[in-house]
Formats: sequence, C-alpha cells, structure tokens
Amino acid sequence: MDKDLFLQQAKQQFLLIFQKSKARDTVTVEKHRAEGFLYAGELLGLTDKTELQQLMAEAHLEVFGYALSERLDYQQQRKTALADGQFDYFDEPAISRRR
Repeated sequence: MDKDLFLQQAKQQFLLIFQKSKARDTVTVEKHRAEGFLYAGELLGLTDKTELQQLMAEAHLEVFGYALSERLDYQQQRKTALADGQFDYFDEPAISRRR
C-alpha cells in the first residue's frame, strides 16, 4: 500500500467516525478499527503521529465546521466551570458556548 492510498483511507475512517458521532451513533467499532489501521501505518513507516493528528483535525473541521482545538478548549472550559462550581456558565445554551 502506498502512502497516499493509506492517508486517503485513514481520512475516510476519521470522517466516518466524526459523521457517526455527529449523528449520535455509537462509534466503538469504528474507533477500534481505525486505531489498528493507524498503528499499522505507523509501524510500516507510511505515516507518523503528527501527520495523523493533522489529518484528524482536517476531518473534524470538514464534518463539524469548527476546529478540533475549539472542541478541546470548550471541553476544558466546561470541566473548569464544573470544578469551580461556576454553574452560571451553563445558563447559556451549549450551542452558543461552542463558538
């Protein structure tokens, strides 16, 4: 398998996971399949973690319309608000807090 084909297939797996996640479907099987596939690609020297993280970020942006880093920031803000007892943070609808 050449590198371009591998990366194309990896992106398709990321897209499938994010699309199913967006539809609130279970993605356990797809995640495990992707993990094995991506690990094999690393072992065979077709890719590395940095390249896969970039590919995942691109797929996330394509499906959700916002950067994966924005999602991680949102999750961290939510955890901090919960830990600090700042429940007024949750008065604003989640869809508004996301952007």
